[in-house]
Order: sequence, then structure tokens, then C-alpha cells
Amino acid sequence: MDIGGGRELFLECMGEGAPTVILESGIHDSSEYWTVSQLLTPAVGPPVMQALAKTNRVCRYDRPGTVVPGEPRAITDRSTPVPMPRTAGDSVADLHALLQAAEVPGPYVIVAHSWGGMIGQLYARTHPEEVAGLVLVDAFAPALRDLLADKWEAYIEVVNDPPGETLSAQEDYEKFDIDASVDQVLGAPPLPDIPLVVMSKTAPFPDFPSDAGMTTADLEAVWPVAQETLVDLLPNTPHQIATGSIHYIQVTEPDLVTSAARLVMSRAAGTPDG
Repeated sequence: MDIGGGRELFLECMGEGAPTVILESGIHDSSEYWTVSQLLTPAVGPPVMQALAKTNRVCRYDRPGTVVPGEPRAITDRSTPVPMPRTAGDSVADLHALLQAAEVPGPYVIVAHSWGGMIGQLYARTHPEEVAGLVLVDAFAPALRDLLADKWEAYIEVVNDPPGETLSAQEDYEKFDIDASVDQVLGAPPLPDIPLVVMSKTAPFPDFPSDAGMTTADLEAVWPVAQETLVDLLPNTPHQIATGSIHYIQVTEPDLVTSAARLVMSRAAGTPDG
């Protein structure tokens, strides 16, 4: 989809029904992670996009520089490359331009994973009239900066250059100015009074390299605290714990994410849950 300025972003929508669900991926991740599953028993499928498309219009898109899984893994060629690093504000501007260009009907429920939670939050704060609800799937929290303290710089290096990721050396590979993005979210207006669900994993993150300047244990010690700061963004926010799940809850327990999105939609509509 042409968003102007000589740029295109990949967009796929399926299903019918309001509100429209927008799927926002984590850092470096293409939108494919919403269409696949590796189920953690007793979770069931189908994947999140296909499940929600049974009742609603659902859209996924690729931010520039994100990685499409497969053999071999590759940086997406479906969205026009842009200079890196970017900010969460840049991504919000792209998403807004994309939805307008494609005439995707609002209001939107944004379901956002990991770093995508920063983009989802900032979108709702920037365009409150367009957003009916928000699901944060083990999302990155701005509070991590203060919680990690002297480990913060080491952490953001790992986030932008994941261990073992050979694609990160390519100039088009997605990277963010994380400090600037945190400042953007913290400096934005408060979240509108919309239904919000926060989902959190329990399985630990993968081990960090020995020379990373921090350990997985350092991150695990503060991640649950950071998740609580997301719960505290709005009153009466359900905090759903995906017991046993890794960070990619939408892949291991897609039924939980689908249920969370439907809970948000029912609350936005003022109808009984379920």
C-alpha cells in the first residue's frame, strides 16, 4: 500500500465486522507472527489473525526492516526500506498514514506484542478518537529504563542487536532509538479511557551472551514489576498471566490473546463479556 513519499507498506486484512483489529508486532518481527502458532498444551488454535477474522476485520502490516521467518530468514521486501534507527513516533506516523491510505475503517482495537506495545500505546495517546481498546501482549514498558538503572544501556544494545542475529548487520534491519521512544511515550498525553488488557509470560527470556553487560536474571527481576506499571495505566485493567508461555504468547497460546481481544471488544461495546 502506497503511503506517500515514494514508500509502501505491506498490509493484509481479512474478515468483516467492527471494531477493526490492528496487529502490531514486536521489534524486528514481521507480521507473520500473528498468523502462525506453536501451541503450548493445552492451548488451541487457530492463530490470532485467523481466529479474530471469524468475527471482525483484522489487519496486519510489516514495518520496514522487519524479519520474515522461513528458510532462509530475510528482511521483508514487502515494505520500503528507510534509514535506521527509527522512533516509536515514526512508527505511529507510518501506521496512521497506512490506515488512512488503505481506508481501513475505525475504530481500532490494537493488539500489540513486546516493542509493539510502545507503538500501540503511543498511537492511542496520539489518536485517541481512533482507538476503542488495547491489548498489550507481554509488552515493553517505559518503566524498564528506571528499573534496569545501570543495566539499561546494555539492555537496549541487546534489544537492537539480538544475540546470534546475522541480519542485524544489514543497514535496513529494524532498529530503534529506544531512549527517544521512551521519552515520546512518557511525554505524550495520557491513555484515553478505553478497555485495556495486559498479558504477561512466565517462562524466562533466552540467556544473554556472557559479554552483554547484564544477565537474563537481571531482566527477569524487573520484568514483572514493569508489567504491573502497564496494568496501572488505567483502572480495572485485567492482568492475564500466560503461565508457562515464552515471550511470544500469541504464538504459544493464541487462544488467550484472541480471548483478550474479544474481552476488550465486548467492554468497548458495553456488552456482557463473552
